[in-house]
Amino acid sequence: MRPGFSYTWVCERVPDMSKRVLEYEVDGTTVGLYRLSEETEDLYHVLPSEYEIDKETAGLVLSVKESLIDSHPSDIDLSNPSQIKNYVKKRGSKLIKKLAEKEDLDLGENRKKEMQRVDYLSRILAKYTAGYAVVETLLKDPNVEDIYIDAPSENNNIYVEISGLKGIRDKCRTNIYLSQKDMKSILSRFRSESGKPFSEAFPVLETELEEYGTRVTAIGDPLSPDGMALALRRRDSEPWTLPKLIKVGSLTPTAAGLLSFLVDGRSTILVAGSRGAGKTTLLGALMLEFPKSQRILTIEDTRELPSREMQRLDYNIQSMLVDSSLEEGGMNADQALRVSLRLGESSLVLGEVRGQEARTLYEAMRAGTAGSAVMGTIHGNSPDSIYERVVHDMGISKESFSATDVVVIAGIMRPGGMQKRKRTVTHISEYDDESFDDLMEFKETLLPTDHLRKGSKKIGDIARSWGLTYEETIKNIELRAYIREKMVEASEKKSDDLLSPKWVARVNDKFWNLIEEHHHSGSYDDIKEEWTTWYQERIRYE
Repeated sequence: MRPGFSYTWVCERVPDMSKRVLEYEVDGTTVGLYRLSEETEDLYHVLPSEYEIDKETAGLVLSVKESLIDSHPSDIDLSNPSQIKNYVKKRGSKLIKKLAEKEDLDLGENRKKEMQRVDYLSRILAKYTAGYAVVETLLKDPNVEDIYIDAPSENNNIYVEISGLKGIRDKCRTNIYLSQKDMKSILSRFRSESGKPFSEAFPVLETELEEYGTRVTAIGDPLSPDGMALALRRRDSEPWTLPKLIKVGSLTPTAAGLLSFLVDGRSTILVAGSRGAGKTTLLGALMLEFPKSQRILTIEDTRELPSREMQRLDYNIQSMLVDSSLEEGGMNADQALRVSLRLGESSLVLGEVRGQEARTLYEAMRAGTAGSAVMGTIHGNSPDSIYERVVHDMGISKESFSATDVVVIAGIMRPGGMQKRKRTVTHISEYDDESFDDLMEFKETLLPTDHLRKGSKKIGDIARSWGLTYEETIKNIELRAYIREKMVEASEKKSDDLLSPKWVARVNDKFWNLIEEHHHSGSYDDIKEEWTTWYQERIRYE
């Protein structure tokens, strides 16, 4: 079914062999999630509220839509989505009332009802004229992580990936079939809003939907011979933190304590994993373990790291945005990296290590000019595969690779071979003397190794630079683990807000202040007791 003002079809019927697991509302539209017992995917079923309006009202919206499409206001910035939508709603409201009066359509029994109806119809108008049609409903659903529209779009269900809902598989097909006409309309908006070309000569478009915190990749002919296709990947509305990763089972408290210690110890850390394993999420969480006094420079081709959120929390951070490999004319990652090395003493965070910048980076690390700490993501599923990729594929010498201190592997697991996936850290390994040694490894859960407890070179190096014994350094890691475990326990009793970046910053600031106050006595028991008293007092009224 579809109303006249939309060219996208939705299937109203739910398959017979299905069981509804969950139902909720998104922007006035009911979303039903169904378990399909005889299939390997589940169903995301949506019937937009505007699809259920009567035929006469749908005709009214269509008439106004056609009238607006024919008009071209000269004072509107076509690259500003909110400005266009506001114009459509304002102009559309006037046309709806005028046309309804002309056709003798009843919009409400009194003035208040009429105004509410006009406002509702003008929002529909904006959605299907200046917005993203039915796709907008998916973009507004906080449970939808990714959206995939394959070519030819009118013959294929839209697919979504769901995050964090029990009883539902990660990947769901929807009951939506996006028409080529609506696909062209949506892509036209992406093109005008981004100012980037999209044609046979430039069949790839990458842009950001700031309003929805979503990264867009579109492909077209000749790269996609069956028509245009879309992938929309959402950024999290709030950056992830190490305590939050503990709560969802991606980390253990000990692993979080170790990673916090390594960041604080100014280590070189590569976060590796396959696509979708959560590398950037983990990297962003690690950035929050820097003290606010540490200057940070980030280099990325799409804004996925939590730089702006950290600035609002008074972190000292500067972002550098570079062109992706698909674009030309701007500064690339290697050029930006060379500039960053001249911007003063800073920690460097690279969104992804993958090209010529890797050679520059390792040269700077060996020469000691790459900053206090270096972190970045890289594709690979094991420490050894990272070595192979950097040394053999990227041409970095074995001697230069030794500047890598730690590799963290973010993995995707399918417990028992189920379709539902779980993101978890599977290895934390240090590189020393041309080989890797696991500090923590996954055996049903992430566990510390004897190498961590007794013989880590990196932990020993940090211990010496801090004037600590190895045993005292292990106590430091254990205290960090204890703090994050207590944060998770408190969130379960009170609110997940206690796992937010704001609280991580407060907790870390208190930890470092206590370390300074007690550094002469070196009593971690005293620090632990004092921190616990402070934390319980602070969260009492949360």
